[in-house]
Amino acid sequence: MRGLEVAVYDLEESAKYYRDVWALDEVSRDGGKMHLRATGPDHHVLTLHERPKAGLVALNFAAADKAAVDGLHAHAIASGVTVLAAPQVLPAQDGGGYGFEMRSPDGHTMRVSSNVDSHAVTSVDPARPWRINHVVLNSEDIPTEMAFYLDTLGFRHSDTTDIMSFIRCSRNHHSIALAKHGGPSLNHMAYEMYDFDGLMRGTGRVRMAGHELGWGVGRHAGPGQNIFAYFVDPNGFVTEYTTDVDQVGDDYQEHFADFWRAKPLRPCAWAGNKVVPTAAATHAMSGKTIAERNARCEDVIAEKLAS
Repeated sequence: MRGLEVAVYDLEESAKYYRDVWALDEVSRDGGKMHLRATGPDHHVLTLHERPKAGLVALNFAAADKAAVDGLHAHAIASGVTVLAAPQVLPAQDGGGYGFEMRSPDGHTMRVSSNVDSHAVTSVDPARPWRINHVVLNSEDIPTEMAFYLDTLGFRHSDTTDIMSFIRCSRNHHSIALAKHGGPSLNHMAYEMYDFDGLMRGTGRVRMAGHELGWGVGRHAGPGQNIFAYFVDPNGFVTEYTTDVDQVGDDYQEHFADFWRAKPLRPCAWAGNKVVPTAAATHAMSGKTIAERNARCEDVIAEKLAS
């Protein structure tokens, strides 16, 4: 998982959150577009596009080399996947490299690339994000969307519960999770912190900046078993600091809903913290916060055109 791109209502307001509070670094800016990096080597992990409506613009995945990009492109064509752009040299201002674009069954743009510029890592700040760890998407047709990731991109299934399916493209327990929460929309984006102490320091920084915890701090009782802290950004996107996600190998035994249903339930968050998501965080994870604000934008635009 290389990163993601989102449309935001106000670039400056969003940059203030992700750069000054969430602690990403600005890499470049071109008009209403901004790339931001974490402390790891990836050229950027988040791209902000200023647009009238907010939402997920694209997910970016890394391939090993040009041959892997060409192979995935050929496989996508053979599988009947909608390809939006053939393999090509990518713009230098976006980190360069070589890649192509396709569309998932839910309509999400997927970008696969190799040979993208990277940064030298000279030191690690545990209180700042290291990289994107995973992205969770809401979907009304999880089987079809999951089949796309498994059959076209070569992901592997890790676990499925009554409400979510978790799939991976590395040792990380999940790089993508698909949630039964309406959709298609972005549920949340998770940024990996160096360790528990770093997560707590980062969480403290965000809270000191005036942002309420939406869920946590705690450890998920189900798949992945990661430590987490959730917040809601100024647009209505849910952002997560996470660490200590289960690392799995090829021998990992996948589990399904009946397995997790039989597990004894316990709170995900620790005493004194948000044991369940706040109403605002739950609403935002469903995608409804942004959908409602986008609808208001449509009303404003319609009124403007009619005047």
